[in-house]
Amino acid sequence: MPQGAKAVKKGNLGGWIALIATLLVLSFAGMPGYQAFSTAADRLLVAGRLTLVLMLSLLILQERFGSTRRGSGDILRRCRRWFYDE
Repeated sequence: MPQGAKAVKKGNLGGWIALIATLLVLSFAGMPGYQAFSTAADRLLVAGRLTLVLMLSLLILQERFGSTRRGSGDILRRCRRWFYDE
């Protein structure tokens, strides 16, 4: 198994813990008496989604109209290199 794949497998546990914790926190929104929490959770999720859309839009605009001083101009290639820590 390549060394990069081992590093990714080690990081899976933290991702699963974060997913389960997020689902647990969001499950409180369905309980009676937690209307304020539900509203806050909805706003937080919408803000997170908008932040991701904004970040990706800025990356694409930089790719499309910005300079190509970096070695690779491909956004997906840069994301893959960042994810696998190359």
